Amino acid sequence: MKKISKLRGMQDIEPLQAKKYDFIEMEFNSISKSYGYDEVRFPILENTELFERSVGDESDIVNKEMFTFESKSGKSMTMRPEGTAGSMRMAIENGLLDSGQQRISYKGPMFRYERPQKGRSRQFQQLSLEAYGFDDYSIDLEILEICKEFFTKLSLGEKIFLEINSIGTQKDQKIYSTKLKDYFSNFKKDLDEDSLKRLEKNPLRILDSKNEKLFNLIEGAPKIYDSISTKSKENYSKIKDFLEKLQIKYIENPFLVRGLDYYNDLVFEWKSNELGSQDTVCGGGRYDSLSKIIGGRETSAIGFSIGLDRLSLLVEDSIIPKQKSLMIISLEDSYFLDALKLATSLRNKLNNFSVQFLGKEKNLKSLLKKANKKNTDFMVIIGKKEIDSNSYTLKNLPKNLELQVNGFEALINNLNENIQ
Repeated sequence: MKKISKLRGMQDIEPLQAKKYDFIEMEFNSISKSYGYDEVRFPILENTELFERSVGDESDIVNKEMFTFESKSGKSMTMRPEGTAGSMRMAIENGLLDSGQQRISYKGPMFRYERPQKGRSRQFQQLSLEAYGFDDYSIDLEILEICKEFFTKLSLGEKIFLEINSIGTQKDQKIYSTKLKDYFSNFKKDLDEDSLKRLEKNPLRILDSKNEKLFNLIEGAPKIYDSISTKSKENYSKIKDFLEKLQIKYIENPFLVRGLDYYNDLVFEWKSNELGSQDTVCGGGRYDSLSKIIGGRETSAIGFSIGLDRLSLLVEDSIIPKQKSLMIISLEDSYFLDALKLATSLRNKLNNFSVQFLGKEKNLKSLLKKANKKNTDFMVIIGKKEIDSNSYTLKNLPKNLELQVNGFEALINNLNENIQ
């Protein structure tokens, strides 16, 4: 029969990659909890209207990239293309916003119908933080500080850099959109089909165009900073001042607007020059109007999402702690239970080991080949000699050493010494 393959752009995450993901996620969970962010989970499938109203009906995501279909009852459903809208919907629906300020974290798969390439697939993993109900710029600084500390923990150093911008309030953006419309209307013949549509409905989206032929035209467009309010300018100035005091380096990018309609004031992206065209590792900003857009009360909010797949391309394997591996071998069927009990006891005593019992397999030559193929670190052998003398044969496979160890405690001590 014909072999069934995974769908184009979907992900298979094999053991080695899963270990790297697990390490990154543990570091993310650790720093999130240290700042008081509680994990939440919400559905992969949402009402399509949630994204049409929040992300924006002129955004690439809504126009081109959503996996949308009808349920058997005729309801339009969409596999989440991003997490912020679903997170806010959950917070509103479950009364979290009525319980005061909230710091939440979540992770999981998102889905966009895009052309698969390095660092971009149709199913991709994200790590995210959101903070609701915080009005002043201290939370903006906290969010950026968390990013910096997280990337430092992953030893990324100069591999990653921060770009920031302020896009003002929603009211400021309307004023700016008028200026952009006047500007781009003079170049209609140079605009592509998508930009012509955006010109009428949301000219700000033209700045997010990926069409390289438009880059020079976009660079000549009016800058949003000239249209934002005095309050937004003052807030942005204070954020920059504190970033410098916190020694968080940044680059101002006047064309950074993010690809979603709900943002206001601070927007930011962490990028890397080592990823080619898919260079954005993390993106976020403020979205104080999102709650109201999807039916809640007005709530100040800020957050970010990290692309785990892209981030993993930057993280060196060498920083991931290696778990030691141990195989338990019973050379005779009569010692099967002894070996099984030993494996259980070792798992309870050894925190940094994986312990595998090979069951009824007892061909030592074959088992050694299997162990070496799997890069196993240690092997413990139980046979008649070992049972009679209350000892264990311990093999250090990488060093090709064999020891006779007397008693369980001595076995534990020897393994713990060798893990250092």
